Amino acid sequence: MKKLLAVAPFAVLLAACATNAPTTTTPTTNAQPVVQSFTCEDNGMITAAYTANGQAVNANVTLPKVGLKDAKVTMEQAVSGSGARYVNNVNPKTTYDWHTKADYGVLTIKSDNGQQYKVNCKL
Repeated sequence: MKKLLAVAPFAVLLAACATNAPTTTTPTTNAQPVVQSFTCEDNGMITAAYTANGQAVNANVTLPKVGLKDAKVTMEQAVSGSGARYVNNVNPKTTYDWHTKADYGVLTIKSDNGQQYKVNCKL
């Protein structure tokens, strides 16, 4: 009987080692961009494809008043007091600022000579 009591803790320990460890799987996400089409003033149109994490937007911009037709503009997320804001300032001559909230958007284009064009858009 003493031998059984001495062996019992080792048997339990070995049994614990023999069990399968729980497996964890990392969920895979095939997150697709969120695409929204906005109709703008001055016969303009903006199709915005937001990255799944919301860090950037790829915009297709048509604004006849400023001579843009299917212009591709990539903007990165920027600080916003309300809503979402994206900025493209890689070109020192032109800055694009896209600010959205609910179903409205405002695109502001600023040139290095001080000219500014602002257009309101709606989903």
